[in-house]
Amino acid sequence: MDRREIFNILFKGSLVNEPIVPEPDPVLETPAHLKTDQTVQVFKEWTDLTETGIFKLDLSTEFAFTVTLDLSCPLTASGNERPVNLIIGLKPDHAASVKIGLNEQGCLFMDQLMDERTIAKDKLLTGVQLVLTVNPLGMGMSFAKLKIMDSAGLTLSSIKSMQYTTADWVGEMALTNPAFNSLRIEGLHTTEI
Repeated sequence: MDRREIFNILFKGSLVNEPIVPEPDPVLETPAHLKTDQTVQVFKEWTDLTETGIFKLDLSTEFAFTVTLDLSCPLTASGNERPVNLIIGLKPDHAASVKIGLNEQGCLFMDQLMDERTIAKDKLLTGVQLVLTVNPLGMGMSFAKLKIMDSAGLTLSSIKSMQYTTADWVGEMALTNPAFNSLRIEGLHTTEI
């Protein structure tokens, strides 16, 4: 008997010649927000304001979704500052909704959460893109990330929050500043069985 066999007997408790039977991995149930069997892909894009100024968010917030707002020039050429706000989760009873955007100082915000970094005005004059990504975490909560990118696709600033529920995003969207290139939503919608 050599040293290897002795160590195997001591530490494994079995002989070397016994076959190793692999045990299957435990099967875990897939969380509800990851089950995409009965869903369809949703992609909508607007380039102009609607008559009412309200955009329908026709997707399920129980799944991950992305809202992208392309802005050609959020500041005027003369330097007058204009805030850009996108309100998501508008409900018919005017319940609280989530306000995201870029304020007058050039800081990214999501309701009360604000990034302390100010984005230079020359970066804003070339055009920017606001991207909101919302991912469900389970138990009704969500992870939201808002970032602003320049025309070259480089991230200028970003903020993250886990304080919102998936129900906070349900509703419609509205823009406070009508000067935009496009507004896009991407996500999933549940189908009727």
